[in-house]
Amino acid sequence: MRFLPEYHADRREFFRAAARYSFLGVLAAFAALSGRSVGLRTRCVSRGICGGCRAFVDCELPPALTVKAARARTAGKPPGLEGRRDTRT
Repeated sequence: MRFLPEYHADRREFFRAAARYSFLGVLAAFAALSGRSVGLRTRCVSRGICGGCRAFVDCELPPALTVKAARARTAGKPPGLEGRRDTRT
């Protein structure tokens, strides 16, 4: 059986290794936390009430897309007529 040779690190190597692994830990934590925003697109955070939702702008769920389409259709109408259909054809 072959063993690795003994390696005695001095103080400088200890601090280098500590900094290296601390940086890798922070990088892993950042990657894990930045990946959490993707979860907002797969699950509704406001129980289907899209009007005041903080994730509405970036949301791609079907209810939010329906509300966005309805708002786009009524964007040119005067205030107060958002819920009415255009009967002129």
